Amino acid sequence: MLQKLDTKSPADLTISDLGKNDQRLGLKCNYCSRFRYMATHRFPPETCVSEIAKSLHCAKCGSDDVETFAVSRNSENGYWPAESS
Repeated sequence: MLQKLDTKSPADLTISDLGKNDQRLGLKCNYCSRFRYMATHRFPPETCVSEIAKSLHCAKCGSDDVETFAVSRNSENGYWPAESS
């Protein structure tokens, strides 16, 4: 019998899932394109990754048009994507 893999849509990922999947929490401003990583220890493990953005704004331009999402290592070289200002 085949077992169903535990796959969640990106909207359903939690902080706990990031750790299990070797991913980091990314924050991107859709106004000025700033990209940063956030410390996950600030949030309870059951916090939904996509919901975090609702209470944030960009530290550079002040826009509240930001999104939070899971970030994975580059599959070719194993490095994390670089932050950008």
